[in-house]
Amino acid sequence: MTKIIPIKAGIGNCFLVIQGDKFFLVDTGEKDNESIIAKAITSRGLKLNNLQFIFLTHTHYDHAGSAYALKQMTGASIIVHESEVDFLIDGFQPLPKGTSPFFKFIIALGSLRKKSKTTINGVKPDITFSNSINLNNYGFDAKIIHTPGHTKGSSCLIIDKYAFVGDTMFNVFGNIFPPFANDTKQLNNSWKLLSNTNVDFYYPAHGKRISREKFNQIMFSNTR
Repeated sequence: MTKIIPIKAGIGNCFLVIQGDKFFLVDTGEKDNESIIAKAITSRGLKLNNLQFIFLTHTHYDHAGSAYALKQMTGASIIVHESEVDFLIDGFQPLPKGTSPFFKFIIALGSLRKKSKTTINGVKPDITFSNSINLNNYGFDAKIIHTPGHTKGSSCLIIDKYAFVGDTMFNVFGNIFPPFANDTKQLNNSWKLLSNTNVDFYYPAHGKRISREKFNQIMFSNTR
């Protein structure tokens, strides 16, 4: 049985995923949320040094912000797509483009913010991949697949009937198509890839989980 624990870590969620006595983390939220995440782990009788790995769906500040601190606390390996290694080490990835006029305006406003607001403590990842990676070596019947579009290295983790999709989907503005993405053509292709997986629920970092039925209903009408 797979237990999924959403953890509010800044403006979005990260996820603690537990199977028996093994567990891993998807994303780390914004900077300075490591104590919140650590408490979510230890309050369930789990030991921090038993964290199997930390998977980063991509390296924006609201997903990788506490990665450095959590690696120091737990010793867990960090997994990220190979195209985002330098961003993670540098501690900064530029914000993506808006996918509509309104959100293009929002990004333009955001670009006026101090860079320090979206800068994190850089950390070197332990494991990288190109197209996909199987997680059997960690004791999980799971895999990570590359789903570019929101960013070049955006990726999703699939386990059982669940997919953790980072910002490849949103569920906060009444439309699950991401309001921000660097390449909508790539994102459309990634959606098609996800629609062909045997998944019942998709877990975005922003908003509640999305059912397969809802995703399939609006996939074509919402892609651009």
